[in-house]
Amino acid sequence: MSSINEMDSQTSEACKSCNEGKSSSRCDTCPSRGKGGDKPAWDERIVKRLSDVKHRIAVVSGKGGVGKSTVTAGLALNLSMMGYRVGVLDADVSGPNIPHLLGLEGRRLMGSELGIEPAMSRNGVKVVSSEMVLTSSDTPMIWRGPMRTTLVNQFVADVNWGVLDFLLVDLPPGTGDEPLSVMQMIPLDGVIIVSTSSSLSMLDVSKIINMARDLKVPILGLVENMSYMQCPDCGKKIRLFGESKVEALAMKYGVPLIGEVPLDPSNAGVDEMPVDGKSLLVSSLRPIAERVVFEVNHRA
Repeated sequence: MSSINEMDSQTSEACKSCNEGKSSSRCDTCPSRGKGGDKPAWDERIVKRLSDVKHRIAVVSGKGGVGKSTVTAGLALNLSMMGYRVGVLDADVSGPNIPHLLGLEGRRLMGSELGIEPAMSRNGVKVVSSEMVLTSSDTPMIWRGPMRTTLVNQFVADVNWGVLDFLLVDLPPGTGDEPLSVMQMIPLDGVIIVSTSSSLSMLDVSKIINMARDLKVPILGLVENMSYMQCPDCGKKIRLFGESKVEALAMKYGVPLIGEVPLDPSNAGVDEMPVDGKSLLVSSLRPIAERVVFEVNHRA
């Protein structure tokens, strides 16, 4: 892998070429790379690599800190426990958390004649993350947008995903380079949008909804995270942040609200998500996983 300074220099030259309306040999992900309407080199590689992946779903959020990666990991665990073959692409290059949540911290990616080999969690979930190419989990990925996008595209095009029923893509928050690249380059069955009941979170969710619609990507539904806390004695749902506003947002945009996920004290301070059946967080994601399976099978 090139040094950060060398790659940054190459990216600057590539972006200059893009701004001048020229294609660049230094940036394979650039949409202007081809001539006369030719597709970028990534397209054929991605289509070929994903030919054995039945369903491809991106998990997105408008704002950071809403628990998007937790929802992604919980969905992956539930789909795996339901008997499906599952992979997770951690496309949040600057803030990769999936290895922690699935018990793979410290694992490194290995190569074979078939490509980059994903790490395997104890629950059989295949995982690829930028953290797995860094020297340690606290090493920052100080890369500009085009470089991060190149890495995400390489994870899709060069990883030996094998046969999968579901590939979940954990995208960084917002409407930046990586979400745009994934929505344009990967043939997605749809996106799942994660939000909290915060007014700021929902304001940014509306931008994600409009982005997906502009790019003709189906929206499978909204998930409200940290929706409530369940009393351990009586089971009553306590709405710490007031009554849900996400349902009204879903109705405004004609998007289904496919589930609520509670705050779970048993998950506090724990890196790896528990699968012993005692986690309210994991169990609350089961009906959401079942709804997702239903939706993608009936849209096919």
